[in-house]
Amino acid sequence: MSLLAAPAAASTISPASNDDCLTCHSDSSLKSSAGKPLFVDQDKFKASVHGQAEIACIDCHADLKKVKDFPHPEKLQPVNCGACHEKDAAQVKASIHGQPQEGQIPITVTCRDCHGTHEIRGKDDPESLIFPINLPTTCEACHLERVKTKRGRSFIEMYNQSAHYKALEKAGLTLSANCANCHDGHNIRSVSDPQSLVSRKNIIRTCGVCHVGIRMGYLEGVHGKDYVKGSQDVPVCTDCHSEHNIQSPEDLSSPVYATKVAGVCSRCHDDERLARQYGFLTSRLKTFSSSYHGTASKFGETRAANCASCHGFHDIRVSIDPKSPINPNNLAKTCGKCHAGAGKNFAKGKIHVVSEKTENKWAYFAKIFYIVVIAVLISVFLIFIAADLYHRLRIRWKH
Repeated sequence: MSLLAAPAAASTISPASNDDCLTCHSDSSLKSSAGKPLFVDQDKFKASVHGQAEIACIDCHADLKKVKDFPHPEKLQPVNCGACHEKDAAQVKASIHGQPQEGQIPITVTCRDCHGTHEIRGKDDPESLIFPINLPTTCEACHLERVKTKRGRSFIEMYNQSAHYKALEKAGLTLSANCANCHDGHNIRSVSDPQSLVSRKNIIRTCGVCHVGIRMGYLEGVHGKDYVKGSQDVPVCTDCHSEHNIQSPEDLSSPVYATKVAGVCSRCHDDERLARQYGFLTSRLKTFSSSYHGTASKFGETRAANCASCHGFHDIRVSIDPKSPINPNNLAKTCGKCHAGAGKNFAKGKIHVVSEKTENKWAYFAKIFYIVVIAVLISVFLIFIAADLYHRLRIRWKH
């Protein structure tokens, strides 16, 4: 019986092992006919997630399981990562990477473009291409040059100037937002897709993953309440802070820098269509700019009150709300943040005044009084200077 079994066993061909493959592929000079390197670093492969899991070469290069003669044909079928990573592969296929949108450069993004090939590391490994600190560089491979905005700048270029990137790259804070935090890892969608994490429908939730307190405050405010109702007109995070180039409010380039806030708010609050639809007053920027605060702000005074100083930042509330900083009962406290000792009488004057003469006549008369006094004083000074100059010239002419 043993003699009969021997020929059968001898004819059985064992599948190629990793050692068999590395017989050729451990040669650093090995290249394809097109000049593509075919070298596989054995140490790096063993340190990879696949090497640690003892995945064999033929588990990924499945068409080699049937090959009997080596070296194998040069042309192999592309590796099907979805054989193991079915859910992730399906998400990529349905994403903007798998199905480029109309009007965009058709770019085919494969698993290896983001994860690598034989040296794939886990996402928590600092050497991984998708480790938080490394991910922007990985995305940069395509988005820095091949994918541009309408203004010619890439999203990566703008992100690299942002507060998020500075915290990630400069300070090493891996909790700071990177590409995948906002756009997802595999299920990346166009901003116009309702399923996208950065769509208008989902952006508050996406930013709120990190900025929890701000999200809660926003949803309690007038903007957030209308947002929950599905309004397309209320501002969301990106309307005020921009998308990729998000800066700290203390940064001069930030759209919410102290002297720029009024301009951002006026984009909606000076819109007549929105004013008619939602019943608020327009000319907010004009009336603010004509006030002392607005004038000081135009000259670059960052300590002068702006919209956010009085109305709040994210949890903006209507004036009849007891928690609103512009509620009549809270105005003295709100003004007192800058004007120590401000009382109820101090806060009685209107801020957004279209016609001071009719709406705020006492402030108007006080303004006229100060203008007259200042004009008189300046005139007296000029007369005094002119008289002194004339006197000096007469003395010089006599001598």
